[in-house]
Amino acid sequence: MIEDLTFETPVLVGLAAAVPVAIALLALADRARRRVLLGRLGEPAVVQRLLASVSPARRRVKRVLFAVGVALIVLAAARPQLPGHQQRGSEGLDLVVALDVSKSMLVDDVGQPRLERARAEIGRLLDALPGDRVAPMVFAAAAAHFPLTDDKAVARQFLADLGPADLPPGSDLAEALKVAICLLRPDVQDRWSDDCAGAGGRGRGGDPLPGEVDEDLPERAPEVELEERAKVVLLVTDGADGLGDGEEGLRPLEEVRRAVKLGVTVMVIGVGTAGGGAVPEIDHQGRPSGKKYGRDGNEVVSRLDSASLRLLAEAGGSAARYFEIGVGETDVRELVAALATLKRGALSRREERVMEELYHFLLFPGFLLLVIEACIGTRRRVRYPEAPRRGAEVR
Repeated sequence: MIEDLTFETPVLVGLAAAVPVAIALLALADRARRRVLLGRLGEPAVVQRLLASVSPARRRVKRVLFAVGVALIVLAAARPQLPGHQQRGSEGLDLVVALDVSKSMLVDDVGQPRLERARAEIGRLLDALPGDRVAPMVFAAAAAHFPLTDDKAVARQFLADLGPADLPPGSDLAEALKVAICLLRPDVQDRWSDDCAGAGGRGRGGDPLPGEVDEDLPERAPEVELEERAKVVLLVTDGADGLGDGEEGLRPLEEVRRAVKLGVTVMVIGVGTAGGGAVPEIDHQGRPSGKKYGRDGNEVVSRLDSASLRLLAEAGGSAARYFEIGVGETDVRELVAALATLKRGALSRREERVMEELYHFLLFPGFLLLVIEACIGTRRRVRYPEAPRRGAEVR
């Protein structure tokens, strides 16, 4: 046990050992100085009667207590540590953030482009969900995703890196919902005739890609759910071309109903305004470049399709699961409160090697010795202080 003891700041260990020696040398120097000063006061017998109540033993005890107390405090500052193990786990829910990155999300009708505003609000939301696992997804006519991860920085970066130029044009809500459900419920993919083929499971931010080898990456046991965790799909879109007439337009509603059967909660966030704005074209780098025109030669205008999005939320079981990001400030606390009503389950506990701090075992006794030292006086009670003590010696 003692051979495993280490110090975060080893130089302070030597300083702690030098403290008693320094205080002892100062005490000897002080004693010599006192002898010289007392010798100048007058006759030794008279001076001795004046110092009858002085206790050399108490003075020595005070010095010892002060030296040990300061040494313990300095030793505590060196942060002694012992290796140990700690069970780590987390409680939370599994959340797929599906962000629409179609061209209509570049419309500037919420004080800035819808896509930038949505990314900013999602970032604020992720900051408020420290214990949850997140699978970021972007979609247009197709969907691209990252597996479930507890690394919020990776999720935020994934959503920021992909845009309209990276996916086919359009806005297929049904495809986004299907892939999101596959990410959250990979255990039922066989029932869907391989509909979930290509949808990954859970990842860890920073892991090497398939085919890459990272020898420095420690092996980690896969986390297993100890308790059932709520599964949530957060659909962030302006609803453009989301629902239409005919069988194709009903696909998003069917995916939401299937999600409900599988125990997946669907929440919808609408981005935009009823007035809308002109949809821009994009260049090869995904930057707005001119306006988009339809087949009739008119500008394409995108407006927030709140009616369709509310219908999706109602198909998920509650209209209260619909939120909007408009011109004014958005309060993500409402969404956080809605997520807080869902069950957060625990993951399997991982045993990790940690260094256990031991400084408190030294710090408290050190301060206690200094308090005791301050409470001890240097004089004792003497019945007749004017009478000389037998064998007294000036100290």
